[in-house]
Amino acid sequence: MKISLKWLNEYVDVKDYFTKPEALAEILTRAGLEVEEIQNKAKDFEFVVTGLILEKDKHPNADKLSLCRVTTGDGVVHQIVCGAQNHKTNDKVIVALPGAVLPGNFVIKKAVVRDVESGGMLCSMKELGLAGESQGIAILPEDAPIGKPYAEYAGYDDVTFELKVTANRADCLSHYGLAREVACLLVRPLKVIEPKFENNGESTKAKIALDVRAAELCPRYTGRFIQGVKVGPSPAWLKSRLESVGLNSINNVVDVTNYVMMELGQPLHAFDAKQLQGQKIIVEKAKPQEKFTTLDGSELTLTGEELMIKDAERSVCMAGVIGGKNSGVTEATQEIFLEAAFFALHGVRKASRSHGLNTDSSYRFSRGVDSEGTMRALDRATELLLKVAGGSAFAEPHDFYPQAQKKEFVRISIKTVSDRLGYAADPKRFEDFMTRLGCQIKTVGEGDYEVLPPSFRFDLEIDMDLVEEYARLYGYEHIPETMPVLTIVPTRHDMNYQLSHRASQILRGNGYNQAMNLAFAGSQAQMKFLKSLRSISAAGLQVSDQPVKVLNPLNEEQDSLRMSLSFGLMKNLSQNFHQGNSFGRIFEIGKTFTLKAKEDYQEHWRLGLLAWGNEKGLWQQNVNHPVVFEVKAAVESLLESFCITSFEWVNVADKSEAVDFLHRGQNALLKVEGKVVGFIGALHPVLLEEEKIRVPAAIAEIDLEAIYQRQPRWNRIQPISRFPKMERDLALVMKKAIRVGEVMRDMRKEAGPLLKDIEVFDVYAGDKLEIGQKSVAFRLTYQDRKDTLRDEPVNQSIQKVLESLKQKFEISVR
Repeated sequence: MKISLKWLNEYVDVKDYFTKPEALAEILTRAGLEVEEIQNKAKDFEFVVTGLILEKDKHPNADKLSLCRVTTGDGVVHQIVCGAQNHKTNDKVIVALPGAVLPGNFVIKKAVVRDVESGGMLCSMKELGLAGESQGIAILPEDAPIGKPYAEYAGYDDVTFELKVTANRADCLSHYGLAREVACLLVRPLKVIEPKFENNGESTKAKIALDVRAAELCPRYTGRFIQGVKVGPSPAWLKSRLESVGLNSINNVVDVTNYVMMELGQPLHAFDAKQLQGQKIIVEKAKPQEKFTTLDGSELTLTGEELMIKDAERSVCMAGVIGGKNSGVTEATQEIFLEAAFFALHGVRKASRSHGLNTDSSYRFSRGVDSEGTMRALDRATELLLKVAGGSAFAEPHDFYPQAQKKEFVRISIKTVSDRLGYAADPKRFEDFMTRLGCQIKTVGEGDYEVLPPSFRFDLEIDMDLVEEYARLYGYEHIPETMPVLTIVPTRHDMNYQLSHRASQILRGNGYNQAMNLAFAGSQAQMKFLKSLRSISAAGLQVSDQPVKVLNPLNEEQDSLRMSLSFGLMKNLSQNFHQGNSFGRIFEIGKTFTLKAKEDYQEHWRLGLLAWGNEKGLWQQNVNHPVVFEVKAAVESLLESFCITSFEWVNVADKSEAVDFLHRGQNALLKVEGKVVGFIGALHPVLLEEEKIRVPAAIAEIDLEAIYQRQPRWNRIQPISRFPKMERDLALVMKKAIRVGEVMRDMRKEAGPLLKDIEVFDVYAGDKLEIGQKSVAFRLTYQDRKDTLRDEPVNQSIQKVLESLKQKFEISVR
């Protein structure tokens, strides 16, 4: 929010901070109102002054240039070369003297132009950054003073603060609200705003009827009828005030409502009274599927939950959010109905978010507006409207306020303040602080108080709020630094967190980067990607028929909770590839959600891995191996690091039951200790083609809860054997359809305890073999930890293995 110091100075004296705004910014920031940026407009026009052209002659060495003698007061005369021709002797102009820095970092300094010295520059509005185009230098009015800083002359000598107001300090979302805070911090008097105007004695209620049918969403509604107004441009002072805080001038009526909003924090709305059908205002909820066109021409379909301001036939305004196009003020407007109301913040916030309408009005109403200041804001706007737009105000304004918003007394003791802050609080200082904050304070015992917060302080509700105010106003630096007494044992880290952190370290060590996606997903897009949920369930991952829906989603792409990590990782792949990242390795550890019953859901910890493309480098040979093997290696590295040795990759028996987004011939299930816990596979070529991804990609998703069972596990350390190993190579001929993994499992089963390791080191399927046959070479490693291994037990083991393979798979030795 932008704050003008000149505007603020009208309510509390801060003139002494005009030359040192940083000091005031420091005071506000220390009090919890962070000043993010200070803009001193006068510095933008430093060394830029008003001047008078004493003489204008032709440049002796250039026909298109003029040579001027310009005075800037006190007998100072400057010789300036100018390229424009729209000026003459005795014109008042804007002079940039040496040392000035104009927009574009254009530094003005003494120069020699065609052998003639020039000590400055005559400026156009474009060169000052105040206009897009200029026909020549700016000519000032005849009554313009000479030698006055241009910033002061043109009203640009203001300092503005960009203020970061926290959600609980809605009372500071206006100049007067901030003036209250500054007056409290600086212990200075605050000027009271007392609107004064004359009414014509006629009744507003006789002109416009009011019917509030939703008092729970509109606890207070005020309005006044004004006739004979003349809509047109705003006066310069009003435009300047709005521009100083970043608002554009529209017309005098709208500008007044914006001015009062920025002054008092109360949003207002002006209706063209002749456009109100039936001369009636109705405040009620919208009808479901009702159409409403906003001031900017957007057509909305209402849900029926929005609070609307209506006339006898239609909606004319979405309460607290935005006005309708059918009743806005135009140049033809002569009668207006001025509205100031207090709307329930939850209703405004919900309507604003559901339709994506973020306005200055909704910003304030959704944080809180002072219900007791509504009528004052209406009177203030009336006063200004009569001043800038003319007309006459009617008496007897509407003021629907059936139940006043009351604050409750907060009981607190000075001992409570001292105990919480760690130092002795001063009772007199406490009373002074509460009084300066606008609270009513009663002493109900020695050191005990009852404090009634003002209506505009929504954040003061309990005794700890008052403790915080004492600390804030006195200074947080007074809170002493003390080490807490550790009388209990610190809580142990959550085991799930520790295991997830360990898994993250292992995968990052394997070259994977961690992704962190939102737990929200679009329900339709998610179901389209997952397709057959039965296949995912068969992979050991729990899913439900429908995703868990979000009650109040921000948009349709975040209307449900995710059922699988793969959906988010696939979006990461698409975004990265189309941003030029043709190689990547990422993983994610997070929760998925299933719907167990109505309004009952379960959470599941999952691990997802995704790899795409092959790394290329200048000094290394390009390798184009299947990417799925890298994902497989990373998963196996994780399992081994968790001391899980009993695992295997198994193929889906029925290809039609494979996970839909995986390649039919390149996928498998992970079985850990006899239980299926996840899947792995290359992404389906059709899916990659639809996403226009031109590199191979593979993905895996695993149930981490199954991996974490009986963790942590520890490796059993064994001494290195003193006895040598013995290796035997077998080249076996088998049918191509036989899976090597099944063969290796049978070999381990039959070989006995002396077999320590088995690996494949060659595969051959050439023309020297019969059609449909392949040759696979295995290396078997044997070792006896108690004695030197001899040939006889090894030969017996190999003979047993070969007999079993021949009987079960019809495998023969090559």
